[in-house]
Amino acid sequence: MLGYSAAEVVNKINPSDIHDPQEVIVRAAALQRRTRHPDHAGIRSIGLQASRGIEDIYELTYFRKDGSRFPAVVFRHGAARRPRRPHRYLLIGTDNSVRKQVELELHNAMAVAEKANLAKTEFLSNMSHELRSPLKRDPWFSHS
Repeated sequence: MLGYSAAEVVNKINPSDIHDPQEVIVRAAALQRRTRHPDHAGIRSIGLQASRGIEDIYELTYFRKDGSRFPAVVFRHGAARRPRRPHRYLLIGTDNSVRKQVELELHNAMAVAEKANLAKTEFLSNMSHELRSPLKRDPWFSHS
């Protein structure tokens, strides 16, 4: 998904290397507001939340080895921290590009359908008015 081999990643790449740093800052701020606890800034806040055993699912942009970007859904699961042991957490990211594209196409289709529905409603309203108005004034259709 990211274009790296295992040898290029294991013990060489940190999560911060594959996440959009601006989005991580926004995510960290949201975590701080939600938990009302002053966390570390950036990617460390995500690990810190995991160390408290807090699970979460969220979206971030990932970077591939070639520098291209893609939307990812991230699942984070952490085990509560034990004394004198490093905290452990599992971070699973999945490519969300196809879902985002389908959502965009659905949104566009709904906008087109709404526009067509409004045009239909306006047409029927105008036709109804046109059919009623001339008939009432036309002497050929008058029964007086």
